[in-house]
Amino acid sequence: MRSTALPAAFFSTALALAACSGNPEPIAPPPTPSAAPTTAPSAEPTTSPALPIASATPSAAPTTAPVATPAPADKKGCPAGMALVPGGKITLGAPKHEITVASLCVDVSETTADEYTACTKAGKCSTDFLTCAPQHTYGMEGKGNHPINCVDFAQATSYCAFQQKRLLTNEEWEYASRGPESRPYPWGADKPTDQLCWSGVSLHTGTCPVASSPKGDTPQGIHDLAGNVFEWTTKKDDAKTPTRDGRGGSWKDGTPELVRPGRPGSFETTYRCGFLGIRCAVEAPPGAVASDKK
Repeated sequence: MRSTALPAAFFSTALALAACSGNPEPIAPPPTPSAAPTTAPSAEPTTSPALPIASATPSAAPTTAPVATPAPADKKGCPAGMALVPGGKITLGAPKHEITVASLCVDVSETTADEYTACTKAGKCSTDFLTCAPQHTYGMEGKGNHPINCVDFAQATSYCAFQQKRLLTNEEWEYASRGPESRPYPWGADKPTDQLCWSGVSLHTGTCPVASSPKGDTPQGIHDLAGNVFEWTTKKDDAKTPTRDGRGGSWKDGTPELVRPGRPGSFETTYRCGFLGIRCAVEAPPGAVASDKK
C-alpha cells in the first residue's frame, strides 16, 4: 500500500541514517573474487569464395569460376539485457566543457539481488556485509528483482567483471542519462512525479523492483537512471582519491534537484548502504545498431 504523501525534508535525515549500518556484521566471505577478462569484440570473418579444383579429365573449353558477391558487414547489436547508447558530444561540468563519448552498451536495468547472488554462488563475488542496512535486498524473500544494495566499490567492480563488463565512467553515465540533447532528466523535461522510485510524492522506505517506473525510461529504454539506488561509477583520477561517485539519486530522495542527472554523490570506496548499487556497461561492437527497446 502506498503511504500518505509526507514532506520529504522531514524524513531525509532519518532515512539516510537508517539506510546504512554503523557496525555491520560480516557474512563469511567466499574465495576472493577475481576479475574475468573482458573479450574485445571482433568482426565476423567473411568467407572467401572457393577456388576451382583442377579436373583430371580435360574439358572441351575452359570455364571461369563465378565470382561471389561479398556479403555485407554484419551489424551487431548489444548483448541481451543491454541497450545501445550511440556516441556523441555533451557539455558537462563546471566550468562547462564539451566532451565526446563513444558508443556504449549499457545494462537496461540496475543489477538485481538475484543477479548478484548468482555471482556469489559462482565464487566470483563477495557476500561481505550485504545485510548492512534494514533495506538490504540480498537474501530477502520477495526482493530478488530489486536492485542489489549494501555493496562497496570493490564488490561492484567484481560483479561487472564477472559479467565481462565494467562500471560506467562518470561522463558515460551522465551522457546515457541526459543524451546529446542534455535532457534535464532521463525521460525529458517534465518534473519528476511518478517516473521514478523516490520519496518526492509519497514516502519510500526502501527499494522498488527494477523497471517498475517505465515513464522514467530514456529514449533507449534504460530504466531507473533516476531514483531507486545510486550507481557506482569510475573517473579518471580514481588512482589519486579514495572516493568514487554514485549517480542517479535514490528511493530516499524527495526533491527534484536530488535526482537530476548532473548531481553526483561522492562515497568512500569502502562505503555501503541501502541506497547504493550497480549498473554495468561494455564498449559497443563495431557497427552496432540500436534494436527495439528491451
